[in-house]
Amino acid sequence: MMLDIDEHVQAAQRLVRRRTAESHLLKTYAMESQPDTHRTPPPLLNQLVDQLIRIIGTVYGHFQANRKGRRKMAISRRSVVGGMILSPAVSMLGGTNISHSAESAGQWRSYHDYLSERTVAGEFSGTVLVADGDHGGRPVLAQGYGMADRGRGIANTVQTRFCIASMGKMFTAVAVAQLVQRGRLTFHDTIGRYVPGFPPEIADRVTIHHLLTHTSGMGDVLFPPSGEEPPHTLAGLMEIIVRKPLLFEPGAQFGYSNSGFIVLGALLERVTGHDYAAHIRKHIFQPAAMTRTRIDVYRPKDVSGMAHGYALVEGTLKDISDSVQIGNPSGGAYSTVVDMYRFSQALTRHRLLSPAFTETVITGKLDIPSHAPGLRYGYGFLEEKRNAIRFVGHNGGTPGYQCQMDIYPDLGHTVVVLTNQDKAVAPAIIRSQELLTQ
Repeated sequence: MMLDIDEHVQAAQRLVRRRTAESHLLKTYAMESQPDTHRTPPPLLNQLVDQLIRIIGTVYGHFQANRKGRRKMAISRRSVVGGMILSPAVSMLGGTNISHSAESAGQWRSYHDYLSERTVAGEFSGTVLVADGDHGGRPVLAQGYGMADRGRGIANTVQTRFCIASMGKMFTAVAVAQLVQRGRLTFHDTIGRYVPGFPPEIADRVTIHHLLTHTSGMGDVLFPPSGEEPPHTLAGLMEIIVRKPLLFEPGAQFGYSNSGFIVLGALLERVTGHDYAAHIRKHIFQPAAMTRTRIDVYRPKDVSGMAHGYALVEGTLKDISDSVQIGNPSGGAYSTVVDMYRFSQALTRHRLLSPAFTETVITGKLDIPSHAPGLRYGYGFLEEKRNAIRFVGHNGGTPGYQCQMDIYPDLGHTVVVLTNQDKAVAPAIIRSQELLTQ
């Protein structure tokens, strides 16, 4: 069952006027026991991956340009599906040759056909990457569907950037766990020990554990009652958060909170002495070789290679790529399916955390109310078990962009779905989950 955070944050529902509230599911990643701690992937491999992606995007771009003059109005399956990689081409993306079993090839071919049909029907637009545990966790499908920019006829490809919204919470959680692993803090330290400005009833009672599990009682600074755009800086957001009372007693219940993760970002800055985005870049993005991911304040139309977001406005999809996205510790970065796959590999191969701390972060700590049994929230990760199959990760949503990464530790599979159209991600994720858990 998919986790829809909107159901848990009724206050946010009332406040969101210009945006749809974020949805949060999740599931993420394939744990390999290889102790590859703190080693960056070989530069040559990363160069080959990037080169392959550029070639695919260029070839498909020429393909689209040649078709454009011949067809102006009709949309066929072939014009809305771009950048597809299936073995053997995907073997280049993974850095080694692989051969598919007939069952695996048929499974993911049918998944591709399903997404293609939804794309032709106008119900899907985005990019998908599937890594198969039967082939060492390497990608077996990497595919762009629909248009990144409908006005200019630019297709989505595997190198297209998307806003990943609250998937960025995984970055913050891992960065905090890295500090715990190094002995700089503990999960049960109170926030007043590191972050000034809170009254004693918050500073001395709310812990890092509460913030990571959405049990702090803090609300959502990103959706002010006035409907105004929130501050663009971490300092500006914190000025508001420290003045807000708690919505409930710390630890008493689950209440999804962007504010809580923003406080974690401020804590990271206080402990390390470094800017949040710079710290994540050095300790998460660089070890994972995530070369096309950024935490910034931006307009999607101004970011090179980024998909325009198409939001439902009065029943019609509208291009809202001129709206400001505020990247912060609770989410809002932009990334690609390849970079998110690299994040999952760096995490599960323990280049970011030790095996023990990796398991601590991804393991559920409490049940999510009103959802299917087996769905739990860990430290910035959701964990679910369905038919005895475990998957972990996170999703995210903001107007025009919806996304999710599911990682299956026991199967070795990873599924990344990034979309640039409202209501597009759920059917794609549900279908992949059905394929892997039935």
